[in-house]
Amino acid sequence: MESKNVKNIIVVDDDRSIRVVISTALTRAGYNVKSSGTAAGMWRLVESDFADVLITDVGLPDGDALDILPKLQKNNPNLKIIVMSARTTLLTAVRAEKKGAFEYLPKPFDLDELLNLVSSTFFSSKTNKPESSNQIAKNIYDSGPVVGKSMAMQEIYKIISRIVNTNFSVLISGESGTGKKLIAKSIHDLSSNTNNQFINLDSKFFDDYSYHSLFDRINNFTSNEIKNINDLSGSSIFIKDITELSDIQQKNLLNFIENGLSQIFPENSNLEKTRIFVSTKKNILNDVEKGLFREDLYYRLNVVPIKLPSLKDRFEDITDLTSSFLNRNYKNKNIKRSISYEGLNSLKEYSWPGNVRELENVVERLCLLSSTEDIPLTLVKEVLSEDRFDEGNKYEENLELYFKNYLKKYFKDFDENLSLNNLHSNFISKIEKPLIETTLNLFRGNQIKASKCLGFNRNTLRSKINLYGIEVVKKRKP
Repeated sequence: MESKNVKNIIVVDDDRSIRVVISTALTRAGYNVKSSGTAAGMWRLVESDFADVLITDVGLPDGDALDILPKLQKNNPNLKIIVMSARTTLLTAVRAEKKGAFEYLPKPFDLDELLNLVSSTFFSSKTNKPESSNQIAKNIYDSGPVVGKSMAMQEIYKIISRIVNTNFSVLISGESGTGKKLIAKSIHDLSSNTNNQFINLDSKFFDDYSYHSLFDRINNFTSNEIKNINDLSGSSIFIKDITELSDIQQKNLLNFIENGLSQIFPENSNLEKTRIFVSTKKNILNDVEKGLFREDLYYRLNVVPIKLPSLKDRFEDITDLTSSFLNRNYKNKNIKRSISYEGLNSLKEYSWPGNVRELENVVERLCLLSSTEDIPLTLVKEVLSEDRFDEGNKYEENLELYFKNYLKKYFKDFDENLSLNNLHSNFISKIEKPLIETTLNLFRGNQIKASKCLGFNRNTLRSKINLYGIEVVKKRKP
């Protein structure tokens, strides 16, 4: 048996090259390392009381390492276990947490990240106890509907794995179509309360707040079948676009959160706490600072913040998302479809203003329009060109959104050390010149009518015409 004064580590992976790379890095960092390529070998090394830390892959040739973790921890309660996996799904992250892992590390990872994580185990008091129920079903979350191997999604998986079995309120933010409701439903489904209700409540539900009518109002505002108040015990409530709530709705929501079901219905004091999920497309903190959203409510809701990335910021997930949507089409219609490498590249080059929801709609449209199993590149380009036209219309409807996107592109490679003068004037001219030109054309060169429409006096309009070198063409009415 090795001396416990030495920091000992076991590395388990069925890929010999990975074992060698990790073991070498840890040895150079001053650790005493032993390794194995099987679950049986891992078990023998742990039983020898050799290790302080176990680093193991999930998929081993003779078993799933996560199924063994509870037994290992029962025999070695001080053993810190780091789980690594190329099976980068939400369910893997959640199973690792529930099975008692100290940390989950998706592959591929940086060796420095692993070394820092190993070092942190010796200074951390964190102890993960496996749940009493060790049978965590491998369900739809092993392959969907939450899909993504990108680093951004892996970080979200880690957050979800740590909060699935808590009652913390969750504030989910992100652009339209990023899947905010799906994330909330996933946390609910993977928690120990998975058999309890997941209730969508419209903001109008909080127009009124009467304890006595609460149960009836919930029934009126949801499609869930709620027969009695006990059906609400341990339920999850999802509220969309939280920043759209009026002042009175915000007040009523705060009362709902502060009182809880057990206080509202004291005769049912054994009711489990209702979990609150809220979503927003906006930066809610900006609304708080402007006095548009209650600060006390914000801190009640923002216990666990989850910021979902836009699809353009996780383009590496487009292939897996597309495959998931194609498989769903196959299950629904029993028609197998595929998209070529070139077609997938076209999808990756698109900006996706509607995010994951838009990609889902595009794949559905491709499946509907394609007459062959292999969806042709020409059809992919045709459907995307239609969406680009729609994207232009969306920007026309929201000039502020268009300008924000323009600024993002402009400042993408911005060097703050460069000496730039009159930035404000330069941008104003880009907007003001076409505005004046278009207005003059609208009134067929009539400067009196154009100045009145623009809110200028005639002399101001003339000076701007000269400033921007605008050509005024007078036209007669047709």
